[in-house]
Amino acid sequence: MATALLFFNEKQILVKDKSSGLDLFKPFKIDVHSKFNEDRIKHLIQEHVIQKGIDIEEILINSNEGILIPNEIYNPNKKGDYFTLNYPSLDENKSVFEEKIDAINAHFISTRFNWFSSFCEQTMPQTPLVNSSKKYLEKVLSNQKEKNDVHLVLKENTFDLIKLQNQKLFSFNCIEYTTITDVIYFLVAHLDKLPKKASNIIIFGMENQTREVEMLFKKIKSLSELNLTTRSEKELMQFLS
Repeated sequence: MATALLFFNEKQILVKDKSSGLDLFKPFKIDVHSKFNEDRIKHLIQEHVIQKGIDIEEILINSNEGILIPNEIYNPNKKGDYFTLNYPSLDENKSVFEEKIDAINAHFISTRFNWFSSFCEQTMPQTPLVNSSKKYLEKVLSNQKEKNDVHLVLKENTFDLIKLQNQKLFSFNCIEYTTITDVIYFLVAHLDKLPKKASNIIIFGMENQTREVEMLFKKIKSLSELNLTTRSEKELMQFLS
């Protein structure tokens, strides 16, 4: 059976064929949650996915928050406390969720919209829900070729910063930003603190974002000496597949 992945970035829903990476229907934008939108999503999935004999294998959720907690200090009854220690407030329409990352013996804390969690439980109860940042971490950590690389995944108003040292995770941060200059400022500050100099910088984002990144890398001497690879949002989804 053909399989697909459903992506939800809190603003729109996409369903992509896993083998080709093609959209199975036009991305559905969600400005405000409503029963109408839920019914429309159900119809799109029924018509363009289920009726074509395609199975949604996994649901990937892209949230603007993310925290890693080592297993040694993790308490499942305090996941909400971990969140509020790092973020000033929790949206009343969201709940905090935890996912285990066995490769580093840690727990990934993030949030999900309550309506979307309920929608998935009702319409696709057997399909696993996974945070996209958690999935990205697992993919990167399973790639033994990446030694001292630094990865950035640009989202709507935050970005994930993943630093590797000797093929192991050195640190993970989810950082708020306003402009691409902010992103580069944070990157330079973090690079200066690495025990071993980064070999490669891999950045995922929209075309206008990666274009600006490339321009700034050329202007900053310490960055111009590094190997920079920029990739699109489409390539990010293919990587997560």
